[in-house]
Amino acid sequence: MTEKSDSIGCVNDEMLPKETEQETLLPSIAMLLKTERGSFYPDKNYGTQAFSTADYAFAFANQALHGIGGVYIKSVEQKQNVFEFTVIINDSEREVSVDRCV
Repeated sequence: MTEKSDSIGCVNDEMLPKETEQETLLPSIAMLLKTERGSFYPDKNYGTQAFSTADYAFAFANQALHGIGGVYIKSVEQKQNVFEFTVIINDSEREVSVDRCV
């Protein structure tokens, strides 16, 4: 029997544990935050606008994540060119680091 999966996180018709689902989502969030808005040709709205400060990173990241239910940016800390995002995924906090030079 082959294992099947779909876009809502089901494997063999069973829901993945929340923690596994969240850890799977983190690389996608990081890619979304690293990609400059307009540079992904299939979807020009994918990604974030260029940011150089934590305030802009916070605003543009929330804009980019707007369509993803249960995912929000709680805070952003800037350390040189690395931005550390605290992301809320279904009431759990996770960290995502993005190296973004603008």
